[in-house]
Amino acid sequence: MKEDLKKHNEHVLRTCEQEQARFATRERQVRSNQRMRAAMIIIVVLVILIIAWVIAGIMREMSMFIVAGVASGLALLSLIQLVPFRLGYTRVKQGYVVTSCFQVLRRCNYIPDEHKGKPVIGIAAGVFRDRKKMYYISLPGGMTHLGKECFMNCRDLRGVTFRGESKLQYVEDRAFSGCYNLYAFCSGGEVVRIGEGAFENCRSLRCAYFGGNVEKIGRNAFASCGNLALVSASDRVTELKRATFNGCRSLVSLPLSPLLEKIDDDCFGYCAALENVDIPEKVAYIGKGAYTDCRALKEAVIRSKPEFIGNNAFRNCDKAVIIFTAVKKQSKDWNGQWADKRCTINYAK
Repeated sequence: MKEDLKKHNEHVLRTCEQEQARFATRERQVRSNQRMRAAMIIIVVLVILIIAWVIAGIMREMSMFIVAGVASGLALLSLIQLVPFRLGYTRVKQGYVVTSCFQVLRRCNYIPDEHKGKPVIGIAAGVFRDRKKMYYISLPGGMTHLGKECFMNCRDLRGVTFRGESKLQYVEDRAFSGCYNLYAFCSGGEVVRIGEGAFENCRSLRCAYFGGNVEKIGRNAFASCGNLALVSASDRVTELKRATFNGCRSLVSLPLSPLLEKIDDDCFGYCAALENVDIPEKVAYIGKGAYTDCRALKEAVIRSKPEFIGNNAFRNCDKAVIIFTAVKKQSKDWNGQWADKRCTINYAK
């Protein structure tokens, strides 16, 4: 099973890196266009100023000086969009954490590696929440912490990149929730916690890589990520909480941790493309609606002796063959309606 996890993660990493490479190319083009735009604005402003004051100097009429003054004011006003964003920081033991961002027209798209000679290691809660026209963000590889709701509802956010090898460890609650246009997330292999609703409603998210060291995944972490086809797996997770992958309609497969003990309610509900499930030996609890409406499910191998299987756990999985390798008959502690009547159920002999 660990070998399957390793191969799966390698495939996810390759896919995410390809997506990130395409995004990086697009990001460079955007930056180049921004520099060209800034240069054009400065040139236009200088031309307007020169023409306006030359005409006023030649005609020497008060009205022309007034017109030249107004033109100069409007030209200089256009330079406001060149005012850079400004980040606020708070000193912590390991370095600095970004706690605020002031911007006029120029959007924040870059977090520096250092501030006052110390590394920037995190973003505090809610710093960029609800920001519009934030199309991408470049983060330092040494950043370890993304705070609660730090990018929540940034609906224009398309990509997140880490410069160098990512040391990210914590993605807190609702960090990217509601980022409808985010299409890939690729961190290093040091992530240990993915918070509650961290990527909920990221409707365009196609692949997400966190490495194989994740220990905790919060409830609703990837709920309603309808385009999520690939996500890395970990062999350290002991519990998949409520609705973790609920509504991930494009998810075809996901190897489960051999240490897994609980699959909570609605965990994989409405994963319409999920084809095969292999439930490890330690899983004692399969919650209600855990695999409900997984209509493409062909085979579910349950290697454990579940103490409880909830109502509608395999509802509308009418094509599925459910195979118990260690259970000879249904337990009285299971809900009687845990499987669809059209499922084929094979118990151990």
